[in-house]
Amino acid sequence: MGTTKARDYMFDTFRGLLMLSIPMSHFTKMTGNLYSELYLNGSFPKDSLFGFVYITINVFVMQAFMFLSGFFSKKPERARQTAWSTFMWPYLVFTFLYFFVRWGFFGNAHLTFLSPPFALWFLWALFFYRFFLIDMVKFRWLLPVGLILYFVAGMVQEWGDFLALGRVLSYFVFFLFGYYCSKERLAWFQQLKTKKGILVILAAVLVASSILLCKFGPSVGWYLLRESYHSYHMQLWQDVLLRLMVLVLSTGWIILMINIIPSKKGFLAYVGANTMPIYMFHLTLRYVIEFKGLYVGFVACLVVAWFGILGIIGQKMKHKGVYIACIIISAACAVALFASGLLKSWYGLCPHSIVLTYILCYAGAIMVGIAFVSPFWIKLYDLLVGGTGKLPQLTRWLKGPGYEAED
Repeated sequence: MGTTKARDYMFDTFRGLLMLSIPMSHFTKMTGNLYSELYLNGSFPKDSLFGFVYITINVFVMQAFMFLSGFFSKKPERARQTAWSTFMWPYLVFTFLYFFVRWGFFGNAHLTFLSPPFALWFLWALFFYRFFLIDMVKFRWLLPVGLILYFVAGMVQEWGDFLALGRVLSYFVFFLFGYYCSKERLAWFQQLKTKKGILVILAAVLVASSILLCKFGPSVGWYLLRESYHSYHMQLWQDVLLRLMVLVLSTGWIILMINIIPSKKGFLAYVGANTMPIYMFHLTLRYVIEFKGLYVGFVACLVVAWFGILGIIGQKMKHKGVYIACIIISAACAVALFASGLLKSWYGLCPHSIVLTYILCYAGAIMVGIAFVSPFWIKLYDLLVGGTGKLPQLTRWLKGPGYEAED
């Protein structure tokens, strides 16, 4: 009899780490802006821990996501078959839902599917890559063209939010790196596991590079690779040089991570297997917190922490109905509390202590990731993108393991 190959959880763990880095990046930007507005000169404090964390994350996190997506797109036919249900349909659903979020919370909104709102450009880009991959790989020089487009994307001023062209073209080469990276080539890179000294040197160089970028690099918005160099008052040669540097640094981070991340199953692997609920739902929380001026305040942090605790508890609870009731009641209480205006004087409070601000920022970011990877949000995401066809599965989940055994 054949033996079943044990699953390598390194990829799930890698995705989980990347996914938790995204709310950490967003909270870093929000908190850094607020702290600077209150106590510094009003601009994001790039030369600080805020800048170091934000720059470090954004020189490799989306690049690594694209690399992993390309690596698991080795079957172009399958990639096209799943592109619609996995990426385009969720993009359409959440673009429509976020229209009502903007209208309800901010009082104005414009529904458009041609300029991805919030951070939905990621879904649009992956749909484009995976749907057209079967046609693009027929072109012999696809990888060199992708590399050229990476640099050209920073030169054209008209490319930006429309169809997310700035980012779609900037990150395409990293998707191709993953697609053309064979399992054998990846295993060759993973041989560095046995060479601890090289990994230590690589990590030191990457950290030192982030420190240098904090001091001498461009404004942090540039690292999103969304707009051309004109938007940042740079010279063309500066943009090309910086993009080359990011290309090298992101590659270095990917190589480092695939060598130090364990292959065992753990919480990060669980997060990595359920990335979409965190990515989609935390965006709403992020913008409500930012535009309503709730963060970084003690009340907002306590609310986020409470939902994070519920997320941890919910993974262990057998009675899912009780768990969902706790989520709904807690959400209703939070909305009522903030809507009452009783806590308005607490909005926007940010401690003068930078250390305490860091603790609030990153504890809140981690709890957001934990909160939105709980079963409630996973099932809600499945229901939203799967429609009524997911209702039988939801019913079985609510009934618990005993009900499933009877089916």
